[in-house]
Amino acid sequence: MGRPRRSAAWGGAAALLGCLLVVAPLPGTAPAAHAAGALTVTSPDLIFVKGQAKITLASDEASVAWKAVDDQGLTVASGTAPVSGGTATVDVTALGSGYYTLTATAGATTRTANFGVLTALTGKEQQDTRFGTGIHYGWNDGDDQKLLRSVKLMGMHGVRSDINWGAIEKTPGAYSWSSYSTDQHIPYAKSQGLTALPISGYRNPNYDGNRTPASDAALEAYGKFTAAAVEKYQQSSKEIEIYNEYNSTGFNNGTCGITADCYLKLLQASYGKVHAKVPDATVVGGGLAGLQTDWLKRLYAIGGLKYLDALSVHQYGYPSPPETALSTLPQVRADLDAAGGKDVPLWITENGYPTHSDGVTPAEQATYVPRAQIFSFASGVSRYYWYDLTNDGTDATNKEHNFGAFKRPTAEVKAWQPKPSVVTEGVLIRQLAGRAYAGRDDAGSADLRSYRFGTGSDTVRALYTTAATPGTAELSATGPVTVTDQLGHEKTCLPVGGKVQLGIDGKVLYVRGAVNAVKAVSGPVFSLRLPQHSNTEETVDAVLQVDGTKNRTPLPLPYDFKIAGEKYRVTARPGKVVRQTVQLPTSALTGPRTVSGTVGLGPLNLARLTSDTEVVQPTQVTFDPVVKKAAPFAAALKVTVTNNRVRGPLELTKLDWQVNEGTTYLDRGTIDGPIEVAPGASASYTVDARNIKQWKRYWTAAYVNTPDGARTAVGVWNGWGAVQPADTDTTTPIDVIGDGSVKYTGGYNGAADLSGTVRPQYGDAGLVLKGAITDNVLAQPATTAENMWQGDSIQFAVTPQAPGRSKQYVEFGASLVGGKPQVYTWRAPSGQSAGPTPGATARITRDGTTTHYTVTVPWASLGLTGKPTESIGLGFVVNDSDNDGRARGWSEWGAAIANNSKSATGLRAVQLTD
Repeated sequence: MGRPRRSAAWGGAAALLGCLLVVAPLPGTAPAAHAAGALTVTSPDLIFVKGQAKITLASDEASVAWKAVDDQGLTVASGTAPVSGGTATVDVTALGSGYYTLTATAGATTRTANFGVLTALTGKEQQDTRFGTGIHYGWNDGDDQKLLRSVKLMGMHGVRSDINWGAIEKTPGAYSWSSYSTDQHIPYAKSQGLTALPISGYRNPNYDGNRTPASDAALEAYGKFTAAAVEKYQQSSKEIEIYNEYNSTGFNNGTCGITADCYLKLLQASYGKVHAKVPDATVVGGGLAGLQTDWLKRLYAIGGLKYLDALSVHQYGYPSPPETALSTLPQVRADLDAAGGKDVPLWITENGYPTHSDGVTPAEQATYVPRAQIFSFASGVSRYYWYDLTNDGTDATNKEHNFGAFKRPTAEVKAWQPKPSVVTEGVLIRQLAGRAYAGRDDAGSADLRSYRFGTGSDTVRALYTTAATPGTAELSATGPVTVTDQLGHEKTCLPVGGKVQLGIDGKVLYVRGAVNAVKAVSGPVFSLRLPQHSNTEETVDAVLQVDGTKNRTPLPLPYDFKIAGEKYRVTARPGKVVRQTVQLPTSALTGPRTVSGTVGLGPLNLARLTSDTEVVQPTQVTFDPVVKKAAPFAAALKVTVTNNRVRGPLELTKLDWQVNEGTTYLDRGTIDGPIEVAPGASASYTVDARNIKQWKRYWTAAYVNTPDGARTAVGVWNGWGAVQPADTDTTTPIDVIGDGSVKYTGGYNGAADLSGTVRPQYGDAGLVLKGAITDNVLAQPATTAENMWQGDSIQFAVTPQAPGRSKQYVEFGASLVGGKPQVYTWRAPSGQSAGPTPGATARITRDGTTTHYTVTVPWASLGLTGKPTESIGLGFVVNDSDNDGRARGWSEWGAAIANNSKSATGLRAVQLTD
């Protein structure tokens, strides 16, 4: 069965589950001081051309020990770099195309840095106009031009950014171009072979009170500015996009509104003026938030196509895969053609996948970004801009901070660290550049995608499956087939009997060679099977199989399986299925792991294999708040230790636990050992937690003590709140001001301005939310339920488990809109859509200056199968708009809605009680 790499006691701090935090020491827990050496990763860039990867570090030690692991978590290079003059250089020039993590140690200090390697450009990549990215100039700590060089290395053609009207036309009719960052960066982008797509936006204090232009004078000024911008930068770019997401109140605050009829005025004000200055300019219209086909059809119907040279749209839809998120694209293209726009290019100028805590993982982003482009090109899109080049911030819970391809520099790592999507984008461009979309193969399966690019012997197929589990594609081929995976690893397979079998999953394979057909098959000759879960400590049991019943192995041949850097021999038996269990190296990285390999005879590869496993830490600790009694309130804490190993028990000498508010202990204790947890088993302990108040946020932590003397800390934010049946109100409600966080840009005027309580309850049918909100003025300027947040309303958010355990985030709100109580869902659970909340009811009445809310939402509309038996996450915002000239204010309980993070981790844990 193989042997664990180290003792199965605890495995050190690195053996903690990734979602649990190793925290700074709490009072009385500070470790002994260590003499830590200084160590900083100082390389200016961390994306390299193959053969040029050298990473510099600064240290006050004599040497730096280092290793590089690949995307599988396997060590692919290691060594010791001497320090000279305070600098060490790690030479990884031998590494091929791929994504890697460097771990370097000097003295007691360890640093990690991600880096990527791509093959050299051939010269054709940037000539292909299909590939681009968005960038926010001026947001990148002075590194805009360095980042543009990285964009060039990736092989992209286009760079999209705004050009700010208000910052440039400070005096009516006078343009101060040098006052805005694009004046430097548009020409510099051109010097790097990149073409800028400026967005003409958005408003100007000189016109319409600094709102989106709507008056004749403001529209005229906007059109003149747009034309002047194209004229100014025509040596670098002749493209301009007319506004950004005009159909959204997030960008458009004009008096005309967000309709296509209003947008047409902006196009008409710009189009003729631009072409009068630069006749061969490209005016891009649309910039639409979401694939709103009715809005677009209206634009076509009123003559909008006469005032644009290309149509642009935006669409996100994360975390759904691209084929779902962008499923309306073919209809958008068909509608455009039907309206007389067959010659009008369709561009996606924003699409992306954020990697915040409730978004997709970096590995999923790397998988989806190339698929999004492949699907878009197959749907009639001519150009695609990935949003965004860089992370806009460092808050892991905020989606707007995490769309980027590059992570922001830190004090420890000075360069912009690439996410794996930088490599998968570079590989995509190198494979498809210069090859037009040519069609999709009929593979006999809706899940199997085989898209052809190029013609004849130059054809490249982009091959993957949308199924949840890996499958097999059989290629009919008359010669060698070259297969390149999404990270640029290349293998050549020879057909046997005119067939090549490829294991496929959600990651794109690029296939070149004399392939005549592609077919999905359910019973491959060669296969690899991994367990559903594995851990970072033990080797992985893998089953290798050769199916001799497929009439493909007439002789008892010895086949070599080459997997995860190891070679295993399996001898086929005609007419028999031969299986062999082997141990694969473990991965140092947690999360989904896709293991791929080849099967061959000697040096000849015959097939490609793939299988998935979810890698977890060997030891997991979770904390569950328990409400023992709602009134008077009494709390408990359930601490669960899980041993994810398959071969050895977990042994603990004791388990210390605590609940903290800031640096103050509220309660703590010890669960005495010895404690032994069998492989694959859990042990739970419920302890009373004293001094707890409802609706607050606390730090729950444990110290796990093992026989080797290690004491390892884990912890997570938690909370207690009794959600009683709808006919019971003996517990304390949530104080909107006292328990919440208040924000009024124009100033908060005390309890009469906004105060009150919210009481979450439940019934058999669903969640019941009762509010009694004091507000001296009732105001709701919105005319549609979708925009009720602009006025007096309550927004709620729910996640189906304790915050941090599920990425599902459902957000809805209730308000009097047009005098009628309405409930609207902005973020729906999987399988549902935004709109009026299905099955929800609301009773909203006004008594003097108090508004009373009773809102009932079915469990299904919250993404729950029924009444939950464990903690769920809940949060709310009470919005206040007095229509008195002050900006809208609010008070939020939790931290997920008003800050726009839309993150389940920002909600508060609550528990249903009897």
